[in-house]
Amino acid sequence: MQAIAEVTSSSITNVVAECAHQPQQKENRQKPRFGSFVCIESQTSDLRYLGIVYNITTAPVDSVHRTVAFGMTREELQKEQPQIFSLLQTNIHALLIGFITNGSGFGYLPPQPPDLHEFVYPATKEDLEKVVENFDFLRLLSGVNIVASDELIAAAIREAFLIHNKSGEFLLKAGQALAQLFKTDSERLLAILRRIQPEGMGYK
Repeated sequence: MQAIAEVTSSSITNVVAECAHQPQQKENRQKPRFGSFVCIESQTSDLRYLGIVYNITTAPVDSVHRTVAFGMTREELQKEQPQIFSLLQTNIHALLIGFITNGSGFGYLPPQPPDLHEFVYPATKEDLEKVVENFDFLRLLSGVNIVASDELIAAAIREAFLIHNKSGEFLLKAGQALAQLFKTDSERLLAILRRIQPEGMGYK
């Protein structure tokens, strides 16, 4: 599997990773999505980290090359100013929600952060089965303050639904887990459930 990014900042709770450079003219290139699951396999320990993308940023590589508006279409920019795309970098920010070690998965924060320069990959169905299936990660997401947590919960469930081949059984279990987690906050529960629309834009 091809890496999608490389870790440039790391902590027990989250990582920042720079996306692998790809030719800008390939518009169908793989892009991480808000709420998508990623994994980081340590090269120095028996740890495989699982995270959820909570932010994606694109900016100039340094403070010298400031982005300015050219008043041109992207196609025109690629033809007349192709060098500007090499001066941009895209970073993904992922919240760590669990880890796998010795073949077993755990749905809580890892004992140590990933090393810098480790590679980031899309998570597999097997990764999710070991860490996500008991839905303990939802409690972790419900308390985050770095992003709108309800939006992240809904997006993560939609992404997991896709990895599970659009399984209705998975959605039912997710709904039951949410109902248990927010049993004293029906308004919040309903707001999240309304956002879980796998057949909506970008999830068909």
